[in-house]
Amino acid sequence: MSKKLAILLIALLLIGSVGLFLWSRTLNDSPEVEIAQTALPEKAEEKPQRPSIIKVEEKIKVETLVNGLRDVGKLVSEEYFFTEIVQYSNVKSLWKVTLPWTKSAFLISYDGVVSAGMDLSAVTVQVDEETKTIRVLTPAAEILAVDIDYDSFLCYSEETGIGNPISIESFNDALQSVEKTAAEKALEKGILDRARENGEQLIRTILRHLVDLGEYTLVIEQNRG
Repeated sequence: MSKKLAILLIALLLIGSVGLFLWSRTLNDSPEVEIAQTALPEKAEEKPQRPSIIKVEEKIKVETLVNGLRDVGKLVSEEYFFTEIVQYSNVKSLWKVTLPWTKSAFLISYDGVVSAGMDLSAVTVQVDEETKTIRVLTPAAEILAVDIDYDSFLCYSEETGIGNPISIESFNDALQSVEKTAAEKALEKGILDRARENGEQLIRTILRHLVDLGEYTLVIEQNRG
């Protein structure tokens, strides 16, 4: 064997040994591969399921309507303002002979207001669910009060006869005359008709604040019973 061939074989053996050594080191020293473990989300807390909402049509309670109206009491729905003049005169007589020097008289006036409406404490209500009708039966309209403004008192003339002073009873009679005359004039001017019409409108407004009248027909009548 020639010297050159021997050197070549030795070189090949060395190269092979080195390659084998490096290959083995690569296997042993290979870095560990870290596998990132993705944390699984925690299981969401289960919420209790809400029961399905069932739409139930509520019936209007008669008691709600009746109590709401009766709590109003006397419903003033119309007013008539007045100024009434009262003339009073009184003279004494003797054996049917008038004694002019005993004459007492006065001429006065008062302002005031006549109030009319309905007393809702006597109202009744009927609800028909089949026809969706609410029937309100009210008492008739009436004069509720005659209020005199005593600060408005005016005295135009006053005369006191001899032995015939003007008494308190005379003024009381005059005030009663003012109330009666004012009420009569208010009736002549149709205060009750207007009180009825306005009262029905006020009742509708009150009921709309108590219940939803969208599906109901509201009928207001005067109780004839």
